[in-house]
Amino acid sequence: MSSKSALTVNQIAGRICDRDGNLYSKKVVYEILNMYIEECRKGLLRGERILLTGIGTIIPEVKTHEHFNLPVCNKEDGNPPYTRMRMTRTYSLGQEMNRKLHKNIKNGILGLEELPFSKQQMAILKNSGMIPNEENEGK
Repeated sequence: MSSKSALTVNQIAGRICDRDGNLYSKKVVYEILNMYIEECRKGLLRGERILLTGIGTIIPEVKTHEHFNLPVCNKEDGNPPYTRMRMTRTYSLGQEMNRKLHKNIKNGILGLEELPFSKQQMAILKNSGMIPNEENEGK
């Protein structure tokens, strides 16, 4: 699977500016989006959850190592605590994405528009009969 670039703030600002009825310049939209992102960043640094309405929630987590077989990260202090982020999507978005994926499979598009199935996923889906196996198609 080829690596594609992520959707940037500039691209999102451009899409918003291209909408019918938009009254704002791309520069204003870009600045507002950057302010929003900065507030999200500050919230995550404080340990706050970030709710993206209609999408899901970004949840910061603090983790500590409990397994003794992990390599020592810091020889003086052992394995220090670390942070990570977890993303949960809304139920409606998940259902909508799943409907789109199944519709794409029925129409011969193997994955989402910008996210095709990997070779391993293709093998699993062929073995399960979700997508036709090329060997059985001609029979």
